[in-house]
Amino acid sequence: MATWDEVRKEIDRRSEQAGIGQQDAVRREKIAAVAAITGRPLTIYATDFLNESKLRTVGSQGMSLDLEDKTAFLQATHNIPDGPLDILLHSPGGSPTATESIVNLLRRRFAPIRFIVPDVAKSAATMLALSGDEILVSPDAEFGPIDPQLQIAGEGRVVTAPAQAVIDQFEFAAAELEKNPSRALAWMPILREFGPSLLQESRNYIELARLLVAEWLKAYMFGGDENLAQAAQDIAEYMSDHNNFNSHARRVSPAFLKRTFPDLEITEMTDDMEDAPRLLSAVMDVYWAIIVTFGNTPAFKIVESDAESAYIRISRQ
Repeated sequence: MATWDEVRKEIDRRSEQAGIGQQDAVRREKIAAVAAITGRPLTIYATDFLNESKLRTVGSQGMSLDLEDKTAFLQATHNIPDGPLDILLHSPGGSPTATESIVNLLRRRFAPIRFIVPDVAKSAATMLALSGDEILVSPDAEFGPIDPQLQIAGEGRVVTAPAQAVIDQFEFAAAELEKNPSRALAWMPILREFGPSLLQESRNYIELARLLVAEWLKAYMFGGDENLAQAAQDIAEYMSDHNNFNSHARRVSPAFLKRTFPDLEITEMTDDMEDAPRLLSAVMDVYWAIIVTFGNTPAFKIVESDAESAYIRISRQ
């Protein structure tokens, strides 16, 4: 299995020979190699969110799953016939409502859908992966909690806070003030920053994440099996509860998820599956080619398929 440095050197060598950058050509060859092994079309969705300098330029919103990604998926998949689809996913997450739109878009044409996670799929990207019929992972892959994060503006700054933490703080304040009303002055500066609807909005956001994931699991990964409806609900509730993880950035390993919820169709590419070592090697080649592309170019988001169609977002700064 190649390393990042080996793929980088391959791209550099071919670029010197051709007199022009070859990261696109090498990446597309490696995408095609995965499709040749699986016999299924492959689309990649990847963002450069681990690159701190580009993250400062583009901003976290630019790296996130958003509604523009609908256009990206339409572009990348328009040459792919309806039927099975693999999606290689590398993303920090983003908007649950945009994720819902993407799932609806993909499911209109493709089934079964299998997500492949070589490294990181957090937050709403975890939600997206859980909309698949199956998930393949590398030994180092990780997911993340799906608890919603709120942007709260106040006193000239914007703070990101877990929706569950907002609820917990309201409930803690209410309980303390009921016992000791004199604490009102101490709580006033904190509660003043929260709009009158924020508590209910927080509850609604959590319920939306749970509803979407439970529905997708039941419909797709669990094949509509009513006997697994409670399992789908349990998974959605567990993954959306901030207090189970204490940090939205917490690593959730595929092995932990599979051990805790055995009904999940999560397969490590070193398990007993046909062509697993060869497939893992080819998947990691694609991943390293993506990372090298991000390092060599202003691209920060790539949505691309083996059908030679791509939507690439580029930093203009």
